[in-house]
Amino acid sequence: LVPTRWSIVATDDTLSKMLLEKIRYYPEISEILLFQGYYVGNHYEFLLLPDKFSFEVIEAYFSGSVWNPTNKVSISQDYESFQPRKTYASNVTGAYYTARLALAEYLEKIKKQASCLVIREERPEYNAPLGVGILRELSRDAFTKPPEKFSSIQAALSVAQTRLKLPISVFTNKSWLLKEYGKQTRLARFF
Repeated sequence: LVPTRWSIVATDDTLSKMLLEKIRYYPEISEILLFQGYYVGNHYEFLLLPDKFSFEVIEAYFSGSVWNPTNKVSISQDYESFQPRKTYASNVTGAYYTARLALAEYLEKIKKQASCLVIREERPEYNAPLGVGILRELSRDAFTKPPEKFSSIQAALSVAQTRLKLPISVFTNKSWLLKEYGKQTRLARFF
């Protein structure tokens, strides 16, 4: 048994793990996709890359937003590689699992796998804690819209920058996923 506020996260974690057991065997997406969503001061960009499943969330909490009473932007990050997480995403916490579930539902629907970087700006308009349930539904809603398609990561990030308030480099310089992406030569390159 867990308290109600934790049960949402526990449910999202359990459901996404079940879906990911299948997704890790699907073929990879073939192009770079970008999804976005906004609700009540929460802005998301979901960058999907053709690769084996991996997942990263980087959040920026603006000064004056519900979780940041300071005078500067605060950043949190959690990620996982193709191998499942063994510990709780203690930096991003519940928002990590809501976004992962929405992604897993989308990937299951299209029967593909991908590497996904999630960028979230929590802006000052988000001034009352509404719970992770709204973040799950915001993430799910983002994946119901047609994705923007790109031939390069840089092109996708340039478009994301037009919707972000912070410089994209705040996220890309910190990203584990982008540092790892493309390090290993792929067999498809030889055929």
